[in-house]
Amino acid sequence: MKKGLLWGLVLWSALIGGCSLTTPRPEVRYYTLMLTVPEAHSGMAQTSLVVRPFTAHDPYNQERMVYRSSSYQLDFYNYHRWAASPAEQVTDWTRRYLTGAGLFAKVFPTSNGSADMALGGKVRQIEEIDHEQTWDAVLSVDFWLTRSDQHSPFWFQSYTATRQAAKRNPESITEALSRNLEDILRRLTADLMSVGAALPAS
Repeated sequence: MKKGLLWGLVLWSALIGGCSLTTPRPEVRYYTLMLTVPEAHSGMAQTSLVVRPFTAHDPYNQERMVYRSSSYQLDFYNYHRWAASPAEQVTDWTRRYLTGAGLFAKVFPTSNGSADMALGGKVRQIEEIDHEQTWDAVLSVDFWLTRSDQHSPFWFQSYTATRQAAKRNPESITEALSRNLEDILRRLTADLMSVGAALPAS
């Protein structure tokens, strides 16, 4: 290799390396769901409930936020992430929402609480769907109820909510997902009231 060409490659490598050292990486931003919890009202106040830790389908069982630009292409944000996993956030807000709704005498946190009923759940979908002019937020969650003395659920329901984000950015998507979860938990609460006669008394 000619000496001039060699020095040119060394100089070019040094310049590229210098640029990478002086160009800062984008700041990682973290997002959390935020819901309005209802005020307590009378209901199935004789029954206690424990909300077990929810899980999430792949690829939603991680902190990187998911977006989709077509039905066949799914991508992850590198610098926009959940502050806690979607499954953890949906579990926590479900417990807080049902506590506020007052359907149960006691709603135990996600621990080994001794309760009449156990509520399980799985996040099937939590993502941003990009269109040419708008972005949609989609949330799907499965819920099931189990009696304390049984292993098989006696009640199961799937819920899906879709909402257009006010703006095309991850913060607006998070806000839309929060409203979606409120809609889902409102429907869950109504359904749990309807199956109240099947719940055993403590």
